[in-house]
Amino acid sequence: MDEIKLNIAFRSMNKWDDSKKRSEHIFDRMQLRGIGRDNILDAIKKGTKKIRKDGSIISEFRWFKVVYREFRIKNTRKIYPITVMEL
Repeated sequence: MDEIKLNIAFRSMNKWDDSKKRSEHIFDRMQLRGIGRDNILDAIKKGTKKIRKDGSIISEFRWFKVVYREFRIKNTRKIYPITVMEL
């Protein structure tokens, strides 16, 4: 099974200029909804997934949705959450 690395904190990503804003946004949304890193990991592992046209993934799990981008590097899945929302 692939290792999953969740990157919520700001990290510059060449392809997207919104990295810092994305990081601030996800922290705010997680705090407002009482969702932690473990909840996001559970949603990514167990949730129902849909792929959007821009390549981001929506995972629905329990009472919330996580929108994220995923990159696979060797045996590691790098996850960059964009937002979380209530169902």
